[in-house]
Amino acid sequence: MRSAFRRWTVVGAVVLAWPVLGHAQDTTMSGAVTDSTGGVLPGVTVTAIHDASGNTFETVTDERGAYRLAVRTGAFRITAQLSGFATLTRSGLELLLGQQAVVNLQLSPSTLQESVTVTGEAPLVDVTSSTLSANIDPRQMAEIPVNGRNWASLAVMAAGNRTNAVEDGSPVPGRSATAGLISSIWTVSK
Repeated sequence: MRSAFRRWTVVGAVVLAWPVLGHAQDTTMSGAVTDSTGGVLPGVTVTAIHDASGNTFETVTDERGAYRLAVRTGAFRITAQLSGFATLTRSGLELLLGQQAVVNLQLSPSTLQESVTVTGEAPLVDVTSSTLSANIDPRQMAEIPVNGRNWASLAVMAAGNRTNAVEDGSPVPGRSATAGLISSIWTVSK
């Protein structure tokens, strides 16, 4: 009787945790859409197209001109459209795992049907969090020489990481991280 209860408890926990696992590769894109005078624009259709797969994520701004999209990681092309305004397209926006990107868009009034395309997007700064983190993307992994092809050596490239010479879990006096390295511990400097 007890083992059946435990089995059903484990099955129930797995079923409840399943939706969380489905969002493991998600990132969030949010922002506000304004006109050239800074006024908010409700009802703007914001579309994000994943460059690699062609998947389309679409939303409409609320009464404050704000939008929020849960998207997959990768490079995107964003389009904002509203009747009476020029269509704005931004390309080359790359989102990494767990990133919460804030992409504010500004539309200009248009009497003619025209389209504005912005390329060469600057790297995004996460203004919603004060955490220190980094992602090593596949391009970096392929292009940067790593001593001995050890994947753990890539962790040292992330912001705030350092290596310490240790032996049996305690620091080795007089040894630097490069001379006589026995094992490495990566710690985040605050």
